[in-house]
Amino acid sequence: MTDQKPYGPPPEAIPLSEAMKEFLPAEMWEEHARATEARNNAPKRPSYLSMSVREWEAVQASRQAANRTRSARADLHRVWNRMLATMKAKLEAGELTAFGQENPPFGPWHAIPAPAWRQLRITNVRKGQASVGANIVHDIHILPPDADDHMPTGTPGRPKKGIDIIRIEFQRRVDAGEIAESLAAEARALQAWYRETYPRRDCPTPKTIENNLRGTWRAVRQRTA
Repeated sequence: MTDQKPYGPPPEAIPLSEAMKEFLPAEMWEEHARATEARNNAPKRPSYLSMSVREWEAVQASRQAANRTRSARADLHRVWNRMLATMKAKLEAGELTAFGQENPPFGPWHAIPAPAWRQLRITNVRKGQASVGANIVHDIHILPPDADDHMPTGTPGRPKKGIDIIRIEFQRRVDAGEIAESLAAEARALQAWYRETYPRRDCPTPKTIENNLRGTWRAVRQRTA
């Protein structure tokens, strides 16, 4: 068995954690550093194991110290959430392009369409994870603006036919309750979305989309019937 993955992100793509450092404003990281320092310097929560009853009662009486600790933690949480929201907005706007893997270590890699970030939530920056419902995308890498993706996102033998990308958009439509009444209509809608989103790429035919989504479509209809 080889350690090489069947596919991978484009050569110029960088891990999500590095991308946040590179593409978020420096002011945000400076604010994060200040909030982290304030949190670290806040009074630590006392422990029953490390102090006497009298010491514990004295600390409990100091509401000001407790409020300072809570406030520092809340400030850091707010700063970090703003940073995540800013990164997500860049991805949703298509300013940056993300690539991820399903079912690691051997699952396929694919581009994450910009509209999918309306539903996806970044859940772990260090591991590069984002999720929507029970679906998790792993090891997210970010491609800088204007870089060449060289990404094999399609079906075997036809690497530019973006079935994997269409599957993600289909799942987003399922989760949002936007799917059409028939598989044929859904295939046409997905084809139109793909052409609008990726105008420079070859587009699968509606029949190809139907054939690739038929099993998933049936399962979705059975759950929602």
